[in-house]
Amino acid sequence: MKYLIRAIKYFFYFAFFATAIILALILVGIVEADINAVFENGYEDLWKIAIFFALVAAVYPNLAFITRQVDTDAPRDSVKDEITEFMKERRYELESDTSEGMTFRVRSLAGKLSKMYEDRVTFRWNAEGFTMEGLRKDLLRLAAGLETRFLRNGQPE
Repeated sequence: MKYLIRAIKYFFYFAFFATAIILALILVGIVEADINAVFENGYEDLWKIAIFFALVAAVYPNLAFITRQVDTDAPRDSVKDEITEFMKERRYELESDTSEGMTFRVRSLAGKLSKMYEDRVTFRWNAEGFTMEGLRKDLLRLAAGLETRFLRNGQPE
């Protein structure tokens, strides 16, 4: 269900930005304010564009969200403290902390909007350390930072 909601959200996201670009081109005067002048076949092309956006939106969540394993031998309590401090430095706030894991969200409204409220980073504990789930670009940056911090603090990765 989460995947379907994300796909629908991205469909509207793509449609909004395409509309904003076309409106900007019309306001600047590069394109006439007639749909037949903007697109070769007028309104018929809107359906083709909508189908293209739907196809891209159907695939995009699978590419944009990942899970990453981070191995550590450090005790869970020290890892939790280190993760919490690290995430606060990166402008994330703790959303929940359970025995299964922790979730963080971006603090600022602008950050949430830029990520379309898909700003949650989830940590789940396992025998090897923990897994992280979230947006690919954020997760790769955060995981690399945490791994570096664990190495710097002398905790084996």
